[in-house]
Amino acid sequence: MSVHTLHFGDEGQAATRELSRRLESLARLDFATFGTVRDQMATLESLDRQYGGSAKLPLEDVDTVVAALHSELARWEADAARRVPGAVEAIDAAAIGVALWAIRHDVPLTAVEPVVNALARRANGARGKAEAAAAFALMQAVIANVAPRLSADLERSNPERPWRLLHANLAITAIRTEDPAMIGFAFDALDAALPDERASFYAEARALALAPGISPVVRALIEERCAKWA
Repeated sequence: MSVHTLHFGDEGQAATRELSRRLESLARLDFATFGTVRDQMATLESLDRQYGGSAKLPLEDVDTVVAALHSELARWEADAARRVPGAVEAIDAAAIGVALWAIRHDVPLTAVEPVVNALARRANGARGKAEAAAAFALMQAVIANVAPRLSADLERSNPERPWRLLHANLAITAIRTEDPAMIGFAFDALDAALPDERASFYAEARALALAPGISPVVRALIEERCAKWA
């Protein structure tokens, strides 16, 4: 007779419980708003229990709870960066976890900047191609979520606008994976999303690709885009 282990809840619910555990580990930092964030996380867990860990929610204003969490986590990150540098990675993991909760439930991400910044730090801290590829996948998921609201981005005066950074960071992260399929996907996405900036992006990438140790395949893919958009 085979023995089967019982699991409580689905994979989405398990991920939310893990996210709550991560947040609880930050209680030691004594953030003034920790109780508020704990209550907001309890709301996410309650919604998981009621509707399932990955179901589309038949509710309005859930995006405001997610945005409030991201805004508060951004304030925590700024505080922790000054006094507890080692906590930033844990706060970033929480911010990414909240974003993934929203994506699983098809909830729009409206406070995008904290997620973009957390993903950028995750990509910059990647140890090897596998971790870079994981960061790439997270960026893809966020881009798909925010595209309905940001894809018509006409703002050009602010180089830090989320739509631009998401696509530039996706392309840079793809280059670090050295995976031709990921690079091609990211370059196509950047070409479509940032038509005014693609030529300058590839020119800068080509200059960096001349450094020793850069894969010839990567260099060739960048050269191809340079030739296309020069």
